[in-house]
Amino acid sequence: MRKIQTCFFESVTALPGYKLGVEMGTGAHIDFDFTSRLCSVRFGTLKDEAVFRTAYTDGNFILFQKEGEIKVKISADEFMDLVLVDRTGEFPKRT
Repeated sequence: MRKIQTCFFESVTALPGYKLGVEMGTGAHIDFDFTSRLCSVRFGTLKDEAVFRTAYTDGNFILFQKEGEIKVKISADEFMDLVLVDRTGEFPKRT
């Protein structure tokens, strides 16, 4: 019998330097660097380290809060887009 995946995210840990450690429901682990996204309208709130350090998951979203109010909510689809697509305008240097 196949196991039905009940959550996308197992755990989320705020790491130093605006990095996020994400354990996916599949068992994969992703360390994601948010620094290039902090100047965007969508993620600018996360410049506040106190907000960034509140990172947690309900299994379906990565959430950040301030004073009990959710400030940033990232779905699994959005997170994978952040991981896979560089929208910062910075392109890798060719060597």
